[in-house]
Amino acid sequence: TEISKSAVQDGAGPGRFRYADINGDGKIDDKDRTFIGNPNPDFTYGFNTRFMYRNFDFEALFYGVAGGKVLNFTKWFLDFYPSFAGIGKSTRTLNAWTPTNTNTDVPRFENVSNFSTNGVLNSYYVESGSYFRCRSVKIGYTLPASMLRKAGIDKLRFFLQGTNLFTVTKYTGTDPAVSGVDTNFGVDVGNYPVNRQVLFGLSLGL
Repeated sequence: TEISKSAVQDGAGPGRFRYADINGDGKIDDKDRTFIGNPNPDFTYGFNTRFMYRNFDFEALFYGVAGGKVLNFTKWFLDFYPSFAGIGKSTRTLNAWTPTNTNTDVPRFENVSNFSTNGVLNSYYVESGSYFRCRSVKIGYTLPASMLRKAGIDKLRFFLQGTNLFTVTKYTGTDPAVSGVDTNFGVDVGNYPVNRQVLFGLSLGL
């Protein structure tokens, strides 16, 4: 079988993690540990745009991160039954390995905790940290001065502003950016993501 032809590892079984024999000695142990991800991005970028048309104005700010890996530790809580048994689990488990569903990268869903299940961190938890985010969009309209003079108002502008309106990413956690907000750089343990906000306001000049 495929298992018998692979390097020896504790708890090996169908649908469980299989580790690379890095040093080629035919067994999986601490000598096969290796780096599987760098949390530092290749580069970050951003741009903004602003234009006006008659009494309308528009401004937008975008930001992105290219490269870098995130250790999505929320998978440990949500993808394995023994990790906090009884709590809600990720929808990924619906595609978990079974004898009739072998073409998947989601391990077998079982009440077993060992070296080959949820006992060791591995590349299953490591994901791309790249993302593109709309940080801010603002649309405004300034009333014509001719409409305001009789009221003794110099300027009246209405605006609608949205922050963190959308994020484009392949990351499956709540937010690829939360991995850099604490001392565990590159590790997402379920930090609260950034808020999306929509504001309406006005600015008045007398």
